[in-house]
Amino acid sequence: MPPGFLVNDRVMLDAGTISAALSIAGQSRITDIFISHTHLDHIKGILFLADNIIGRVKQPVNIRAIPKVIDAIRKHLMNELIWPDFTKIPTPKNPVLAYKPFPAGKFIAVAGLKVKAIPMNHPVPAVGFLVSDGRSAFIYSADTGPNEGLWAEAKKVKNLKGIIVDTSFPNHMDFVAGASGHFTAGTAPRGPQESEGPEQRADLHLPHQTRPQEAGDQRAERPRRKNVKILQEGKTYTF
Repeated sequence: MPPGFLVNDRVMLDAGTISAALSIAGQSRITDIFISHTHLDHIKGILFLADNIIGRVKQPVNIRAIPKVIDAIRKHLMNELIWPDFTKIPTPKNPVLAYKPFPAGKFIAVAGLKVKAIPMNHPVPAVGFLVSDGRSAFIYSADTGPNEGLWAEAKKVKNLKGIIVDTSFPNHMDFVAGASGHFTAGTAPRGPQESEGPEQRADLHLPHQTRPQEAGDQRAERPRRKNVKILQEGKTYTF
């Protein structure tokens, strides 16, 4: 299932589901899209969003990502061959979209939120995002395999309320998950010093394609965690 998470009605984390999940009015309210990496299931919604909102917005929607991701989208997606370059349409001075590269490891302020990119373990340059409004925070891992940096970053956040973790494959396909840079339900909660891990104090949210029985199946040596939750498509979550 292509991922896409709408935060406070204005900010998207990845762009897999924009046109499929949101009305035209909802799409027109988006001001910023944070892209974790360039795999198609995370970026395809940008293309159709541009088509849908042209003439409906006064300011361009900002496409925010680390520089390598921005460069890849510019060269290989909106390159006038695969798709028109909507950073120049309808005019270069008044485009529908705008590229806004930013570095990993530093917070930027966007739409009343502070967002920091965290490097992830994936075959292409990829990050997850720490999102905070000053009162609470959550982490979205995007696509990643086992990643000590993810858990180390999570431990630093005092007001962490949730961690949305990629689990693209069930436990019995861990060989595929490992080869392609993904978690399974069994490997997702594993981090350094697990007894003191961030999943002890924040809900761990797994995508809905992971079956509930597998979300609880942490292999023989792993207990069932009460704070593991299965995300439901279209549902609103409060952090």
